[in-house]
Amino acid sequence: MTADRRLRLSLLCRMLAALAVLTVVSVAVAATAVLVGGTVAWLALLVVVYVLETLLLPVLGDPYAIVGTLFANPLRVAVVAGISLLPFLYYRPVRGEIRAFRRGLGTAGEPATETHPELTKTARRLARQADVPEPDVYVADRRRPESYAVGGRADGTIIVTSGLVRELSDREVTAVLAHEISHLVNGDSRIMSLVLVPMLTAERVGADDPPGKRLLVTSPLAYLAHLALWAGVTVMTAGQRLGGQFGVAVLSRGRELAADRGAAELTGSPSDLASALETLDDERARPTEDKRTWAKSASALDILPRDGATASGGPFRTYPSTETRLANLERLVAKTTTDGQ
Repeated sequence: MTADRRLRLSLLCRMLAALAVLTVVSVAVAATAVLVGGTVAWLALLVVVYVLETLLLPVLGDPYAIVGTLFANPLRVAVVAGISLLPFLYYRPVRGEIRAFRRGLGTAGEPATETHPELTKTARRLARQADVPEPDVYVADRRRPESYAVGGRADGTIIVTSGLVRELSDREVTAVLAHEISHLVNGDSRIMSLVLVPMLTAERVGADDPPGKRLLVTSPLAYLAHLALWAGVTVMTAGQRLGGQFGVAVLSRGRELAADRGAAELTGSPSDLASALETLDDERARPTEDKRTWAKSASALDILPRDGATASGGPFRTYPSTETRLANLERLVAKTTTDGQ
């Protein structure tokens, strides 16, 4: 098997493994969210129905009949209520949070048409090669070299920082733009938005605070029951978040390698992207900005991880190591040279 086919097979296996993990995690998160939301709804429904039936005692021939039904079928009521409320309690708020984050990234900086028209021309040329509509290009006024892409094939936006334009040569900047356009071609921003939903949902489900001490004084049994429920949900959602992070990390690493390959094919020069990665890797090793500025960067979409922690080894690393990326690009350089000969 050739190196090219091994790379393609490796990327396919990574993505299938990530999707399998994320499917399991998504089902577990959905089940937990349904039970938690449904239990809260069941308790609220009990109170409301009890109050209503108490007020209507003179009218009702069979007092507390509905309350008795609710007590007799807690799981069934909780599941039905939880499924009905799932989109409103968790799914829509999480999707709204992701859309707001992406919208903020997509309007960062000034349009390149005003500040760096050469970037717009390069992005237009690369988009034509990739057979996608021309993306909007923005330049953010930040010293730290960064680049990321949001949106999809038809409505993509690429954001680069002034630090990146300053640190890289024209050929290296072209390679970085090609990398981001490859992300747009592959729909990576939207795919990552989708796979982040179960992880963020698990975070929202497990975000409740433990019961207060006032409940311990007024009702010790209710306090212990609430504490046990809170501890169980916290442990479950913590495990689900870890599983989601692992799946997202595996998928993200595979898609970064695929974008590297797409950039090499668009430019016809894998060595330019390799040179850009080496330059950026060296620059990231010398932080010059306040850590709070770093924390605001879109590291999940950037061409390189935000700092050393996300770049380190381990199953939760969202980016392949720079050494791995350079090795893959070197193989592409060798293949390009062989094909040229």
